[in-house]
Formats: sequence, C-alpha cells, structure tokens
Amino acid sequence: MNDLKGHLDALAETYHRAEHLEQDPLRFPRRYDDPADQEVTGLIAASLAFGNVRAFMAKCEEVLARLGPRPSRFLSDSDDNAIRERVQGFCYRFVGSAELFALLAGIARLLRRDGGLKASFLRGFQRDGQVIAGLSTLAQDLRTLGGDDTSARSFLTPIPSAAHASKRLLLFLRWMVRRDALDLGLWREVPRSALLIPLDVHVFRVAQFLGLLRPARGGPRLSHAIALTDALRRFDPEDPVRYDFALSHLGISRACKGRFDAESCAACALRAVCIEVRRPSEARCRDGG
Repeated sequence: MNDLKGHLDALAETYHRAEHLEQDPLRFPRRYDDPADQEVTGLIAASLAFGNVRAFMAKCEEVLARLGPRPSRFLSDSDDNAIRERVQGFCYRFVGSAELFALLAGIARLLRRDGGLKASFLRGFQRDGQVIAGLSTLAQDLRTLGGDDTSARSFLTPIPSAAHASKRLLLFLRWMVRRDALDLGLWREVPRSALLIPLDVHVFRVAQFLGLLRPARGGPRLSHAIALTDALRRFDPEDPVRYDFALSHLGISRACKGRFDAESCAACALRAVCIEVRRPSEARCRDGG
C-alpha cells in the first residue's frame, strides 16, 4: 500500500501544475477574480464537461463569451428574455439552447434568491453530512427554478442516482471545496474528507489497473466512485480526492492509452504498480491487447 501511495504522490506532483489547466475545464473559473463569477462559471463548465475534451472546452468558451465579462452579474440582473437571447442558437451534441437556458435560468434565480449556489447545496448536505444529498438539493433547485423539472431537458442538471457516477456535479464540488494551486476552495463549510471522486472513464480505467477497483463491465457508477474514494482514503484520509486531477489527466493527455503500450507504459509514473503492465504478454494477446 505504501508503494502505491508513493507512486500516486509522484503522479500528483507531476500533473498538479498550472500548465495542465489548459486541457481542463477548471481553467474557466480560474480566469475570474470574483468568487461569484468563479462559482457560476464553475457550474457551467462542469455541466458541459462531457464528450471530447477539445469539443466541450470550445463550447464552454462560447457560452462564457455569450455571457460577457461578469457572468454572475449578467445572470442575476437579467430576465428570462435577456438570457434566452444570449443562448439562442447554441448547440452541443444533444444539448441545445432550451437546455442551456434552463440551466442558466436556474442559476440566475438561485443567485437572486440565495446570493449564490452554496446555500442550496448546504441545505441538503447539512442534513446528514453526505455530499450526494447536497448535490441532489442543488440539482433539484436548479431544475425547479429553471423551469426544467422534467426529464426532457434535465441532462445539464442531473439528480444524483446509483446508476451514474455523477461525475460533473462531483467535479464542480471538488473545485468549490478543495483549495490549492488549482482548486478554488470557496465553500469552506464542507470538509475535503466528505468529497467523492468525480469518476470519469479515464480514472475508472486507471483505478482498475492499479487494483483500487475490481474489474467491472460497463461505465462508472456511483458505487464505483464511493469505492474508489474509500480506497484513496487509505492514502489520505483528510483529502482522498486530491489524486483526481492527476489520475484524470493521465488519460486526458493520452499518457495512458487504456491498454498496454510499450512506449507509453515505459514512461508512466505508475508502471511499477500497474496490473496491466505486469500482465504476461500472452494474456494481453489473448485479450486483444
């Protein structure tokens, strides 16, 4: 276990640097000095963080350009017609202007009602200290206030469930709670130890290669995010999610190909503890690797 912790710490040191923000949606809230703008743009960027990295980064850029230099002020001061005008014609995969309007209208009404997004999250979180409860309350408020309380336009404001890993909401929460050179740490009322890892396909795959998760078919689920967070607590009980940025960028950067690759694996900081690297070559051939 100590050997794995040492390699994870080394990986975190390698990737936990500002230059890697260029390929991460965290770069968008990091642009702003005002915490209100950081909070709003953080939720927008995390909500759009699905699909191809280059594609969703371009769409985040587009949305923030539409909202102007002070996104939180524009939303809190604007009526529905002004917001609809700004999002007209937006399209990213299966998300169109109606879905984006619902998200932004929900944010705008929460800003006017509560002064920000944190109060809604805390109402759920403080009931039992579970971040999923807080995110459920926040998502439900966004849906209801945005006029999008049906499944038809709910993709950008998902209610956490066992069937999904809730990666985008947990990513937003990581940015809001953790505080270091990258994460913003705006929500001081929430302890880092309560966070769950925002489990994407890259982290899901690498976690299995490291033996932190059992091999599983299909995509990541909430139970996998909980299990991986519990495993990482062995290495850092107070801040188990601190490894997330490095693990995800191992995949985003294509340093990990998701299968054995002699050149990439030889240069990987985790090669000595990776099950995939240690598998006999005959087994990889049988599996098509």
